[in-house]
Amino acid sequence: MAKPNPNKIIRKAIYDLVNPVYPCFDMQVTGKLNPAQYVIISTQDKTDVNPNKCAHRWEVATLLDIVCIYNGAGNVGSRVANDDMEQAIRTMLENITIAGYTVLNQAFEYPSNLDSSTSTQVVYRNFIRLVLTLE
Repeated sequence: MAKPNPNKIIRKAIYDLVNPVYPCFDMQVTGKLNPAQYVIISTQDKTDVNPNKCAHRWEVATLLDIVCIYNGAGNVGSRVANDDMEQAIRTMLENITIAGYTVLNQAFEYPSNLDSSTSTQVVYRNFIRLVLTLE
């Protein structure tokens, strides 16, 4: 029998690992918070993989948006802080467990950074795509 869609369980596992160190949000920053550093659990893609009638697997890719904001005009801040966040988060996720599932394979992908600046702030964004194969 097929196990249920694991998306919400994966998001909770990521949140529980990351949020004690960096504010973590599902899709967007919510509430009255305006953190300078935070993580957004962004998009999820999944494939329902059935290798045979006795086993059922999910392959799920979850994109994490790692954000570091520096307020002020001119050349403020540094990408180093965001790189440090990325490394810390990757370390947190290395031995992730997903309740009700066995993690068969885990991979990390790193899409291109997306940095921007305005007259009032600089925003550095790194991305980690966590790819899990679950059974």
